[in-house]
Amino acid sequence: MSTQASEFLLWKSGNYAFGLELPYCREIVNDVAIARLPRAPQFILGLANLRGSVISVLDLEVLLGYKKQAEYKAQATLIRLRTEGYPLAIAADSIRDTQFLDAQAIEAPPANIAESEDMLIRNVAKLDIGLLLIPNIEAISRKIY
Repeated sequence: MSTQASEFLLWKSGNYAFGLELPYCREIVNDVAIARLPRAPQFILGLANLRGSVISVLDLEVLLGYKKQAEYKAQATLIRLRTEGYPLAIAADSIRDTQFLDAQAIEAPPANIAESEDMLIRNVAKLDIGLLLIPNIEAISRKIY
């Protein structure tokens, strides 16, 4: 990371706080209808139709191994991602805000994290709200495709 501050979108999912650099965030959409997919991987919450685009909706907690199964919701707040390939969104319980983080606040994840997290969590940051997990969107996209 550079020595300059970067702006992050902060959100909560379950008991975890996540942050993502704004260039990876295409948009935030509230109350989006989710269509459940039978036999989809556990981390796929379902599909959403955003202005004519069909988007896979991920449950980041399940993908990271923090819980075993996604809890289906008929509607969710989505963070639509800027990714290569198939369009993706992450379901969020609540959007906190955006915040600038200095490079000094951001660290590599500890060496003892679980294998399921190893490539999917790029960095962590210590904030007043607690530990912020910064997902590796490129690795998540590769895992899904």
